[in-house]
Amino acid sequence: MEIDLIVFAGQSNMSGRGNADMAVICDISAGYEYKAVSNPGSLVPIREPFGLGEDKMGAIWDYDSQGVSKRSGSMVSAVVQTYYSRTGRMTVGVSASIGGSDTIQWKKIYVADAVERMERAKEYLSENRFSVGNIFVVWCQGESDGDAKRSAEDYMAVTRDIFREFRNHGAEACFLVQTGHYNYIDFPGITDGLTGKEWDDRYKIIRDAQSLLCRTDDQFILAGSFEPYIHEMKDRFHYNQNAYNMVGKTVGTVMADYVTRNSC
Repeated sequence: MEIDLIVFAGQSNMSGRGNADMAVICDISAGYEYKAVSNPGSLVPIREPFGLGEDKMGAIWDYDSQGVSKRSGSMVSAVVQTYYSRTGRMTVGVSASIGGSDTIQWKKIYVADAVERMERAKEYLSENRFSVGNIFVVWCQGESDGDAKRSAEDYMAVTRDIFREFRNHGAEACFLVQTGHYNYIDFPGITDGLTGKEWDDRYKIIRDAQSLLCRTDDQFILAGSFEPYIHEMKDRFHYNQNAYNMVGKTVGTVMADYVTRNSC
């Protein structure tokens, strides 16, 4: 059986801060999660919260200070279900996301863990006589680079460096999910010396950099965006489950179209 392997990487809006009870439900045939950290000996059906328990001390670790997972509902099930419904191809997903992480941290620390998870999934699938077809990365990250006032040029350069590590291990393409807004509508006041709109201006630099990266480098495909969903935000940075579902469906559609074009 041939399956496609997808690494879901990035920061908190990839991990998902939604409501799992309101997430898209995947058909049993649509895909499975390979839990490289907590259950490396089997595949489990994709259910939200995706990536629960997939945390490694000193590397990708998405728990709060009380030891409770921050993962509560993501876009992943919507991506997988949409991709399957449009292509008939089964997916194995690997969780590799951590809230509050910028590209410098990813390059120095987290990409090594993410690539190791991808490699362990490939080994498991090979040992269990699955044939791996496409290998993709879905990347949703950038808010922390906006917070850090990173330039567009630096953001693009480091993001290329990060994806190069995935590509060196067999990833074919990076489907980039554009970051959204700092929620200046509900939080217009001054935080750390800046108004909500001034914080959002920093996020716009990252959004524009992501668009430019996808227009100028064919390794990166702009697959979806949180930019239109400012009215679906639950706090300064995160979205409700409806936004994750809608963005996930868009990502799954773009991925399916990519596969269809390249299989002709």
